Amino acid sequence: MKTKEARLIVMIAAILCIIGCTDKKAQAENAILRSRVDSLQEVVAQLQTELEAYKYSPEKLCADAEQLFNEKNEVKLRAKLEKLKRYHPEANEVKLLEGYLRAIAENRAKEQERIRSERMKAVDILSKKYDDVNGITWFNSKQINHRVWSNMASLYIGKDGSDVWLRLKMSYYGDDWIFFDTAYLSYEGNTYNIPFDKYREKETENDGGMVWEWIDVSVKYDLLVYLRKFVEGKNPKMRLSGKYTETRNLSAKEIKAMQEILLAYDVLKNGQ
Repeated sequence: MKTKEARLIVMIAAILCIIGCTDKKAQAENAILRSRVDSLQEVVAQLQTELEAYKYSPEKLCADAEQLFNEKNEVKLRAKLEKLKRYHPEANEVKLLEGYLRAIAENRAKEQERIRSERMKAVDILSKKYDDVNGITWFNSKQINHRVWSNMASLYIGKDGSDVWLRLKMSYYGDDWIFFDTAYLSYEGNTYNIPFDKYREKETENDGGMVWEWIDVSVKYDLLVYLRKFVEGKNPKMRLSGKYTETRNLSAKEIKAMQEILLAYDVLKNGQ
């Protein structure tokens, strides 16, 4: 019995030895295969780089560079420059593309300055009055002179440092009161009810048998959006209504004045 057990132990040991040798052989073969695969991958990567370098040759990359420059296509030119620097960093075309991009940036800066100068003219053409007590500069259009003793609607701007605001003035003048408590602007059937406090924002005066009533209110966002459409619409009119009603079409000068003020307000509000 002991002899059989001994033989069994010897056989198991032999089998384990064979398996161990086989594993070592397999590991060695795997190591060789991995080495060959790594070498092949290096060759493929090198060939890929050479292929891309040929594909992205300076001549091919810059074939349409001048056209892209004329189109001011900065995105595509910059992409081409990145490829050139990657595959052909010493090529003369690198300086060519850099020059194109620099010229586009300079031209853009000049155009922005030209636009800024043109927009600033919208402010320069206005009349300006500085209140040295409150530190406020008031801007009005020279198209009209809106006295409260007139039938008129107008816009004007206030500026205190970086704070800029817009105001709307609407007035009635006649030989009898209308006692208005609502005010409207309208164009092409689109009507806006001007919100105001009739006890705090409405004023009245009379002299020599004539009377005048007016409001001077802050222009909030909703009204601003409306006014931008109003000055471009057809048949713009105003209505003041209360005990009696006064409706009138705005003159071409009134509309022109509003357009000037709205543009200047945009320039001052948004930093040119």
